[in-house]
Amino acid sequence: MCDRAGVDALWVADRAPRLDAWTALVLAALDTSRARLGAMLEPTFRPPTVLAAMARTLDAAAGGRLELGLASDRVEGTEEYARALRDLLAGGPPLSIAIAGPREIGVAVRLADDVVIPASALRDVRGLIGAVRAGCEAAGRDPASLGIAVDVLVSIGRTSAEAHARASHDPRFHDIGHPPTRGIFGTLEQCQDRAIELAHLGVTDLRCLLPNTPDVHDAIAQLTAVVVGTVDVLTPNSPRSKAPDPPEGWGGRPVRR
Repeated sequence: MCDRAGVDALWVADRAPRLDAWTALVLAALDTSRARLGAMLEPTFRPPTVLAAMARTLDAAAGGRLELGLASDRVEGTEEYARALRDLLAGGPPLSIAIAGPREIGVAVRLADDVVIPASALRDVRGLIGAVRAGCEAAGRDPASLGIAVDVLVSIGRTSAEAHARASHDPRFHDIGHPPTRGIFGTLEQCQDRAIELAHLGVTDLRCLLPNTPDVHDAIAQLTAVVVGTVDVLTPNSPRSKAPDPPEGWGGRPVRR
């Protein structure tokens, strides 16, 4: 569904309950042809040599659409693992590293193509992005060469009440935090304002967690409209363009001239 709707990438994670990320990714690869395929992985689950072999195989089978990410509480282990993976997959899939503080930022600046800000740290997104840029400058790396992704809870609806209902339906949203404070929430226009705000802060990649509801297809359709446009044109708090006039005679009798 996301592949057909134009969503750029589909992500899975080891930390999701009752889900093996790699198996889920393989299944997603079978049903998609365009979207990139990403997995945020816990390094302790798979030795780097094993993951590198798995990644080469899946990346070739999926036509070069694979992306890899690392998320762990052990910073030292993550850096050693990332270095080994980089050596084994030289020129291979892009690598993301999840960050929550200065130590992870240092590892990401040295080794990653993208940093990932978790949903739990979204309130500090401005400060973290500033720290990432400072880390790049200290390491002599062009900040523009390091993508900035954020994990965001998304609940979108035709009304705020519908967005609330969708978020309340999924228990995962209660565990992580409600979208008004940890993500993108509300009507399409409100969600677009938040996406524009994040883009102008320097965010290059929104990794959206959608509510698991029966009408998720409707949420996906609305989400694709949230990011229409460019940051050159869409600026925070800019006025909306005028809605088009209705067809002549629509909604009543024709206007007499």
